Parts: sequence; structure tokens; C-alpha cells
Amino acid sequence: MRSLWLCIVLLAAVATACSGSDDTSLPGSEAVLSQLQQRADLATTELTVRKLAIYDTSKSERFSWLRPSTWKYGEQKCIVPVEVTLKYGYDLRQLTISDIHTSADSSLVIVRLPQPKVIDAGYNTYIDESEIVRMSTGLRSEVGHELIEDIRHKAYESVLAEDLTDLVGDDIEHNTQTLLVSLLQALGYEHVIVQISH
Repeated sequence: MRSLWLCIVLLAAVATACSGSDDTSLPGSEAVLSQLQQRADLATTELTVRKLAIYDTSKSERFSWLRPSTWKYGEQKCIVPVEVTLKYGYDLRQLTISDIHTSADSSLVIVRLPQPKVIDAGYNTYIDESEIVRMSTGLRSEVGHELIEDIRHKAYESVLAEDLTDLVGDDIEHNTQTLLVSLLQALGYEHVIVQISH
């Protein structure tokens, strides 16, 4: 009788353990979306662009011959190296529920991402004076610090205006897939597909 009672208790414990396993089902599309959105900006690839910004008053200034007060005697020239760092990736806060699909048995999750974009960008704050080339002629003063900062900022803006994704497109796609597959597999998904718009 005692062994029969022990068997019933063990069977009840196993049944309880099995029924509790249903509560550990994988998160659905909404939970996956929430997990991804919490990560906000996902920067996966970094690109460093080096440029020489050239400032030359002889090519950019226009003088009025009618007003002698506008005449300027001499020229200013300056060459400034600029290094711009671009970080490409995705703003995961822009994902919607239509971008996440999970299978009925929760073994597969598909994430559809838009085209990558610049997540962060900046240029070197340190100026190595030995790398700057300055020249002034006539009565023109040497190019000063304020103008050099303006030159650097314009060079930075010109880099931002360029579409450089072709240079790192494959890296962005590969790195993004590696990161998201690892993240979603850590949530318990066995199969993860990341689709990236082209």
C-alpha cells in the first residue's frame, strides 16, 4: 500500500512538472518587438573617412570693382586634414509588429529590417597643428583657429551628405545578422531569419 501511495505522489509530481513546462513557451512577436526596441540604436559597422579640406580665397571670394572698400590685397590658403567616423546600423525603435513574425510552434522568428542608416557620426576633436598647411600673401592675415574649425565642420557636413553605404553594405548586413541571430537565440529561438531591405 505504501509503495502504491509513493507511485501516485511521483506521478502527480511528474504531471505537475510537465504541465508547468507550457509556461516556459517562447515569447511571441510582441515580446520580441519589445526586446528589440529596448536596445534602441543598433550600430553594427564603423567607417572612418579621411579627407583634406582645402580653403582658398582666390577661388571663393568675389570682389566688386565698383566699391574699392571691398578689395582685399593678397590671398589666404589652408589645407586641413579631417577624419570623420560614421557608425551604420538601425534604430530598432522604428520597428513595428508587422516587421516581426513567429511560427505557430515558436521555433522560428523572422525579423525584417529597413535599409541601414548612419546611427552616429563625428569628427576628430583634436587638431594636430603640424598637419595643417597655411599660406597667406599680401596684407592677408594667417588663417586662424575659428576659420579652421569652420573648414572642418564644412568638411564633416560634406561627408555626411555622401551616400557611403556601398562601401560597407556587406559588413552592415553580416554584422547585423550575427548580432540579431545571437540575441534571439539567447531568447530561446532555434531558427532566426533576419531580412534586410535593399
